[in-house]
This record gives sequence, structure tokens and C-alpha cells, in this order.
Amino acid sequence: MKKNLKKLLSSALAFVLTAALSVTASAADISSDRAQEIALGDAGFTASQVSYLSVKTDYDDGVKLFDVSFVAFNADGSFTEYDYEIKAADGRILERDIDLERGKSNQVPINGSNDIGAEQAKRIALEHFGVKAEDVRFLEVRKDYDDGRSVYEIEFCKPYTDKYSCEVASSNGLVRDAEREAVRGLFDKLELFFEVLILAILGR
Repeated sequence: MKKNLKKLLSSALAFVLTAALSVTASAADISSDRAQEIALGDAGFTASQVSYLSVKTDYDDGVKLFDVSFVAFNADGSFTEYDYEIKAADGRILERDIDLERGKSNQVPINGSNDIGAEQAKRIALEHFGVKAEDVRFLEVRKDYDDGRSVYEIEFCKPYTDKYSCEVASSNGLVRDAEREAVRGLFDKLELFFEVLILAILGR
């Protein structure tokens, strides 16, 4: 009985010590707000100077990290995406990824709205690729979220030569992930034909 009680007390003590050490370690970690400050400071911005600011907690091989991302708009209509990986234990920057993207200087919110709307998104996509609405068939216009950002996913084609796809930010009309794909071969043309046919049957 005494041996069992001793084992029970030892197990309880080990549990308490482990929990205490875990709490101490967690308390020593920087906060998500501090991770945000570190990333912004490294890039030379304040929170009010950037858009789409996001801070997410992640783990890599058991190491707690903060993934910080944001976008800075430039005067020439381009924008720069910043992605940081920051170690929670000491605030050290482990990875820094900076990508310059080309945008359109006239892509701004319409009438002060927070959402440009599907029709405006379609016009921006057409303008981006330099094609006319009467020359294409829209295959998909869908509002979605990408990394917490509201976007319109747009896909259209020039029967039967090219397919176009891109994301248009719903807040300001910036175009991302734009792709143009040539329709080659009989299989690709038949696939596109049936896709357009189904949309026509559905009345879309």
C-alpha cells in the first residue's frame, strides 16, 4: 500500500513539474503582437502602412513559430508581398520572403465600397489580359478567400484557342496568380467544348 502511494505521489509530482515547465516555457514565448512588430520593423513599415496583415501560429518539428504576412502597395501600381517566419521562443526571424508583384494603378475600390463586385472584377480581368468581353466565354466567376483575403476567382476562354484564369482582390481589384494557357490538341479542345456546352445548358 505504501509503495503504491509512493508511486502515485511520484507520478503526481512529475506531472506537476512537467506542467510547470511547460507553462514557464510558454510564458517565455513572444506574443503574436510582438511577432507582428518584429516583421513590420524589419520591413520598415507600421501596421497602418500595410494591407492584408495576418499572423498565424505554426509548428515546425515541434518548434513554435509565427507566420506573419502582409502587402505593401507602391506608387507605380505594383505591390510587394512580405512573408516572415518568426521563432516564438526568442523572436528570431527564421525566414523572410519578399515578392514584388505587378498591379494596375487604376485598380482601387469603387465608390468607396469594400467590394468591387463581380462585374467590375470581370472587367479588370479582361483588361489585365488585354481581351474583349465579346471575344471570350466566362467559365467561372466565384468569390472565395485566399489566405484570409477576399478574392474573385475568374476563369474564361477564347473558344478554342486560349484559357485565362486569375484572382482579383475584392477590396481593390489587384490581380494575382494570372495565367494564360494555350488550348492545344484534340483532347484539350474537346474538354473545353464540353465545359462550355454544360454551362450553356445550365444557362450560365
